[in-house]
Amino acid sequence: MKPSVPWTGFDVLLFLALWLAPLLAGVATAYVASLNQPQVQAAAEDAKDHGHLIAQLVAQSKNSLVVFLTAFLAVVVVAPIIEEFLFRMLFQGWLEAKFKQLQIPYASGIAIVIVSLCFAAIHMNNHGAIDAQKLLTGLVVSCIFSLLVFVAGIVYLTQIRNVQIADYLLGMGRLFRPGLFTCTGYCLLAILLCFALNFALTQTFPGTNVAPIPIFFFSLALGILYSRTQNLSYCILLHACLNGISLTLLWFGAG
Repeated sequence: MKPSVPWTGFDVLLFLALWLAPLLAGVATAYVASLNQPQVQAAAEDAKDHGHLIAQLVAQSKNSLVVFLTAFLAVVVVAPIIEEFLFRMLFQGWLEAKFKQLQIPYASGIAIVIVSLCFAAIHMNNHGAIDAQKLLTGLVVSCIFSLLVFVAGIVYLTQIRNVQIADYLLGMGRLFRPGLFTCTGYCLLAILLCFALNFALTQTFPGTNVAPIPIFFFSLALGILYSRTQNLSYCILLHACLNGISLTLLWFGAG
């Protein structure tokens, strides 16, 4: 039996605002740092072709363990938890419930596509260059704010909305159930296909920002996985695996 979805429109707007807050805090911190530090033009020029901000950070700080650990915390720990919490458990769950109330055919599928489009849109690569030290400072602040927001969100849901978080994180408390091996294979296949699609598009359209396309299909896989299992932990693990592999390849590739 799947847990019911109690989300309201207010919940979605609230958590969207809370999700944006850490990003704005990180951007503001990086901007303030830029006012107090000279722009490192050479490093910035070297990073222009790397696109994504994390890729720029790694490219400019190839031998820094602090940078690697900070990037790991941001993209492998914080991002999967916050993004899956918002996009899958909250946004997708709310859309599915609303579409079903309106008796819209294929409610779950439409909700998954809409969420995936939004998910891909926020992962558009940034092709502007930025100094590594400023980005690192902003990233640390953003991670701290994100974790605080996540804790605040959990308190809000459990204490005010009376939501049983364990039902969503562990699929009614049955993490190690027979379907786990099937989900594991599904996850590995989704990661492989995402990397293969990204490689093919990059080779076919060099110099073009193709990242949102594989991310869109990866989000579809996450959406289907959550819709079928109502188990957010599977989505978080899958998301963390993809980001971890990407960061590792990026790190050694930059070295």
